[in-house]
Order: sequence, then C-alpha cells, then structure tokens
Amino acid sequence: MDTRALFAATAQAFVDLVAALPSPAEDAALWSAPALGVWDLRALVGHTNRALVTVATYATALDHHHTGPESRRTTTTATDLSDAVDYLWTATGTATDPDEVAARGVSAGGSLGTDPAAAVSAARDDALAALAAVPSGARISVVGDLRLPVEEYLRTRMVELVVHGSDITRAAGAAGTTVPFAPPQPAVVAAAVLLAEVGAHRGDGPLLLAALTGRGPLPAGYSVL
Repeated sequence: MDTRALFAATAQAFVDLVAALPSPAEDAALWSAPALGVWDLRALVGHTNRALVTVATYATALDHHHTGPESRRTTTTATDLSDAVDYLWTATGTATDPDEVAARGVSAGGSLGTDPAAAVSAARDDALAALAAVPSGARISVVGDLRLPVEEYLRTRMVELVVHGSDITRAAGAAGTTVPFAPPQPAVVAAAVLLAEVGAHRGDGPLLLAALTGRGPLPAGYSVL
C-alpha cells in the first residue's frame, strides 16, 4: 500500500473511532473528561483532527500553475527538508511551541461543534480531495516555513493519527466508555519506524536498540518528540 492509500485508510480508522464515541449531546461529561496533558477529550480529538485539516490546508495552497512543485506559501525564508524525519526533528526543535500546540488543540476541539463525528468525516473528505489534486512528490509548505514532499508530510500525519487515536481510546476508557480503534497494521509499523528513526537521529539509537531487545529500560517519561 502506497503512502497516500495508507494515509487514507488510517484517516478512515480515525473517522470510525470518533463515530463510535457517544455524541456530546449523549454524553457531555465524556467530552470534557481529562484526556492528555491539559486537553480534555474534545481538545484531544480536535488536535488529532488537525492531522486531516492541515493536510487539506497545505495541499490546497499548492500552486498548480508553477512549472515546478512549489507552493504559494513559499518565501525566501522557507527551509527545504528532505523527509519526515527531518521535519519532525526540525519542527520539534524549532517550529513548535508547546503552549501554542495546546491552545490550537483547545480551539480545534471547539471547532468540532455539536457533531464531532460529522466534522471529522468532513475533514477527512477535504484532505483526500485536496491530495487528489497534488502531483506525486510535490513539495508543500507547512508550519514554520518548512517545506517537504507531500508524501513525507503524510508520514508524519499518520503518526499523529495512530498515536492520538490510541490516546483517545485510553481517555474514553478511563471515563468509562470503551471504543474500538483499528488503524491498519502497516500504519502502526510505519509510525513506529518513523519515531525510531527520529530517536536514532537525535543520538538515541543505542538506547532504543537496548530497550527493544530487552537489554535496558527507557528513562521514565522518555519521548523522541
């Protein structure tokens, strides 16, 4: 399965997950229950949905009238990145402010409105429609004036969908609601591989290898992001 098809299948798993949750009208307490850090469940779902919203936003901005894969949002300060590892490393280190991320999640949660399942489904449709008009290998400009091939950006969005989809099921379960989340196995593998690549890039390859082979523990709270 190619990257675009795998992204579409992973997005569908997220849509199915949110559809399985009781609506805010059915269970308002669930949507305001603690979920991840400062986020309640609504904010967590909203943040995860941004993995779809940003794809639609950045892909739509691509200028198809250019002869090369350039973006209307490209500026003289844009930084060209080679791949998803480079993006996650760069964005985590320089382009992402934790407080801004938290605030965007809260805002995105509010934007889900009274029918989060419908909002998420519409975001998926918008993302796939925008991608359909983007040539393979085209570079898109994303957060922080970073630019990378669209398929590499999709790899990072699958990490968001897979990881936060699991966060949503845990948060819902802690609040007494059991919901299924079944992302494609290749997406889970791809997310794990990409995060391991990021960890190795930051110099933690030996640490990760030791943990994965039972030769040593990871430090408490360890994260590659």
